[in-house]
Amino acid sequence: MGESPTGNRRSESGFGLVEIMKPNRNTKRSGHSLVELSIVVAVVLILGALAIPNVANALANIRLRGAASNFAGLAQQARITAVKRNAVFTVRFGVPSGHGAYIDLNNNSSYDTGEPLIQFSGNANQVAAPGGASGAPANLDATSTPLGWTATSGNVSFNSRGLTCDVTVTPCGANVNYLFYFQDTRIFGGHGWAAVSITAAARVKVWFWDGFNWIN
Repeated sequence: MGESPTGNRRSESGFGLVEIMKPNRNTKRSGHSLVELSIVVAVVLILGALAIPNVANALANIRLRGAASNFAGLAQQARITAVKRNAVFTVRFGVPSGHGAYIDLNNNSSYDTGEPLIQFSGNANQVAAPGGASGAPANLDATSTPLGWTATSGNVSFNSRGLTCDVTVTPCGANVNYLFYFQDTRIFGGHGWAAVSITAAARVKVWFWDGFNWIN
């Protein structure tokens, strides 16, 4: 048995030379120090703290838009049903649990099993007009706002022609516009706002407050 020029020992056998490798004592182990790992963890925590409020607001915006969009869809359903049945139907708020709205098919001003219903996700709910005070947005039907008309108060109804009408008037008063606002409370403070406008011609539009303007 001899030693190779590299310092590795060799053994001879009948089948040839078998080289036995020695571990290289000069090889260095790579790794990270505790300080480096602590810095990485700190950076991740800081980035997470900055991202969490943005993610929470984004999810809340989705739920709020969903509430407004679902109400707009329910209003369209009430309109179609009124035309099909040649009758007047009203969309009302107030459901057995949580927040939501329904089509009052028998006009008894309360929800009954089987009536079309939607429930708002999260803590979104229908509220009064914001009025522009204390950081709230201006009303959509205020001066110099996108609508250009003044909304009628109360619940929206649709007549047999598929047009909006005021059920408090007999017969159901036509040529009326409606505007409904939706609000939620955010985890990190503040509120989100959305709205649904319904014109006298029964055109339904969803609006969202981006913090500066009403957009659709």
